[in-house]
Amino acid sequence: MNASSPDLTWILGKLVALPGARHALVASADGIVVAYSPGVDRDLADSVAAITSGMQALSRNGAAFVEESTGWEQTMVNYAAGYLFILTASEGSYLVVSAGRDTDIEQLSYQMAKTVDGLGTALGVGPRHRQDSPA
Repeated sequence: MNASSPDLTWILGKLVALPGARHALVASADGIVVAYSPGVDRDLADSVAAITSGMQALSRNGAAFVEESTGWEQTMVNYAAGYLFILTASEGSYLVVSAGRDTDIEQLSYQMAKTVDGLGTALGVGPRHRQDSPA
């Protein structure tokens, strides 16, 4: 996690305090954990961050099936025990929240969007450069 992660951890903790919410994390586009809510195991956070990288890429490519000019905003995966939400947090980062079946999906999505809007560029993760390429 980076130097700002204690603040992000507190904010993510507020999200998981919502009824039905379970876990939250911020991941970079290349699948690196930026921060995660209290109670999340680091190995699980790493795994979900990697999964997020692939899921958002697949979701972005599916946008053309909806309409050519549309852009990806959010992915929701429905599981037997609950939901996984992935939302663009800023360029290069994503907010990921899991929730149980009893959650109010609309309210959680609203709070996720409000969280992202409130944090602005604090969630931004710059692109990573290869060591052999100019920065």
